[in-house]
Amino acid sequence: MIRMVAKTLKYFALTLSLLIISTLGSNSQILQEEQYLEGYWKFSIGDDEQWKQPDFDDEQWSSIRVPASWESQGYNDYNGYAWYRKTIRLDIIPKHDLVLRIGSIDDIDEVYINGRFVGNSGKMPPNTKTAYNQERFYTIPSSYWQKGANVIAIRVYDYYDQGGIIRGPVTLNTNVAEQLVSLNLAGTWKFAIHNQHNAEKANYNDSDWSDIQVPGFWESAGWPGYDGIAWYRKSFKLPAHLANEELVLLLGRIDDEDKTWLNGTRIGGVSPGSLRSSLARGLFGSYQSHTTLRAYEIPQSIINTVGDNTIAIRVVDTGIDGGIYDGPIGVMTRQQFDTFKKMVRKEPDWINTFWEWLNN
Repeated sequence: MIRMVAKTLKYFALTLSLLIISTLGSNSQILQEEQYLEGYWKFSIGDDEQWKQPDFDDEQWSSIRVPASWESQGYNDYNGYAWYRKTIRLDIIPKHDLVLRIGSIDDIDEVYINGRFVGNSGKMPPNTKTAYNQERFYTIPSSYWQKGANVIAIRVYDYYDQGGIIRGPVTLNTNVAEQLVSLNLAGTWKFAIHNQHNAEKANYNDSDWSDIQVPGFWESAGWPGYDGIAWYRKSFKLPAHLANEELVLLLGRIDDEDKTWLNGTRIGGVSPGSLRSSLARGLFGSYQSHTTLRAYEIPQSIINTVGDNTIAIRVVDTGIDGGIYDGPIGVMTRQQFDTFKKMVRKEPDWINTFWEWLNN
């Protein structure tokens, strides 16, 4: 019975992927073949910030198998910091984001591409928190890559028992989420903590704000321990083929609450204090928790078909992690969104299971 259900679900996912392709147009492609990164990586115990840099010379480092614990490869009973490095070559700079998938790291990790921070799982000392049983999916913006040599560096901290990149798969993939939107808005946004007066207005000057990668928790991007109000802003031009479409702004998951404006007009927001408002509920229904996907209709009367469009999002985090932390992020047609919504309702943990269905 279980096998039959699994086959049915896989058929559903594959059928859905074809529907997504047809709604995106003939230039879209389904998930490209994985690039496997398992095998030997450069490895050193210890900790040095310079080890994330692409020009660091790791020639004298040991080689170690990935995935496998470092205890099983000669580093018996070692607990503490260690670094992995691997150089890959790209003939061209990818046009889309890529996803680094790692099955399990014991206990905590930080990932860098060409010296730039990508993401982390768990919490490094002194507030140590393990993530040994968490599968890693790190979205890497296309702007992080370069033609030729690219260095993946992973900082690991182990405080008990086995340590290191202990389970696979360890692969590099095209971002599944990008194939669900017509205009991908993941990547660099403008960001500022605390309340910013008039930041929702289209002509607001955010030139002195910081840059932040979306999606991702703001704690891992340089604001550790911050709880409270923060603002995100992003400008984009609408592709001509979307000018006459009914459109939806998909903002993934936000921790915890949001109010969202487009070109100075409030189009949505989700918070527990405004459940009676249809504007606050969004297209995925009422507020449940920070896991609620955010999606808001874009009124045709406010979208600029020529020139810039500006999104402004006021986020309130009430504790622990905060920010626009999970995708997909982008503009969808209403037809795309209706297809996507059916998939999410059938399988809430859609991103992981969808990935598995497409690759098995």
